[in-house]
Amino acid sequence: MIKIFFILTLLTISLFSTVNRASVNSNAYMNYDESNSDYAELKLKDAEFEKYLKNLKNPKRLQLECDTKNNADSCYIYAGYMNLVLGEYKQSYDYFIKAFDLGLEQSGVYIAGFQLNQPELFNDSNRLTIGESIRYAEQAFKTDFPDATRLLTVIYREPKFNRVDLKKSEYYNKIAIEQNVKMSRFLLASLYTYEMKDKSKINESIKLYQDDLMIEKNWQSALALMTIHLYPEEYGATFEPDLVKTLAYAYVSSDLRDGRNENGFNNVDTRFAAAMQTELPPETLKQAKALYLEMMAQMNDAHQ
Repeated sequence: MIKIFFILTLLTISLFSTVNRASVNSNAYMNYDESNSDYAELKLKDAEFEKYLKNLKNPKRLQLECDTKNNADSCYIYAGYMNLVLGEYKQSYDYFIKAFDLGLEQSGVYIAGFQLNQPELFNDSNRLTIGESIRYAEQAFKTDFPDATRLLTVIYREPKFNRVDLKKSEYYNKIAIEQNVKMSRFLLASLYTYEMKDKSKINESIKLYQDDLMIEKNWQSALALMTIHLYPEEYGATFEPDLVKTLAYAYVSSDLRDGRNENGFNNVDTRFAAAMQTELPPETLKQAKALYLEMMAQMNDAHQ
């Protein structure tokens, strides 16, 4: 038992820092590419919209309709084409501005996103303040545009924008969940667990992590649940430490991660699972494996 405790202590030291880093540096809101672990990167990507744009037969027609007929929809779609397909960000920004001025307020989220994410595109004559960028995002938010909800959630959570207001971030995050924004449940749970450090929210956080795990197959939620079941008192939970659930979630996290995020991540889930193979009784290992297989089956059924 002393040896088990020693191994747990060593792994947990790195585990706490790893989960905290994973929760803060999540790409959930702005960029769905999981190879990028920085959720402050405000690259607005929509897979279906991008697919539509790549199949455009005559994008120049849209440009012409925008320039000569002031068609807001054409301006918006052409701006998206320049952004997501050609990577011509300066021209894309200009057409999003025109779409916004013509009344398509959802364009405001892209205007704000460019200003915050790519400041090198701008000079003193066209650079917006953070307050002005927020106002563009708020106009888009009023149209029930999920990307705007994502962006506002990030702005009020990320220190580099100098507007940290965790209550406002929580407000927008809850709306993001209602709008089915990708991984929004994980981000709200991690906001409670690691940034607000609100132990009174632990039961809600656990439910959010569990839902995110089932819906998104997000390894970060499995890792968070692993830590909570390893040291529940640290997070305000009233149940006892549970090595069966801890190990099962370690298996799940390692399986879902599947070797990704090696850089900046110390494989603590895989290392923990490996260390426990020789330290836990066979019955405990058997129960953990059975629970892991049950959870993976539930996830697979949910995604069929």
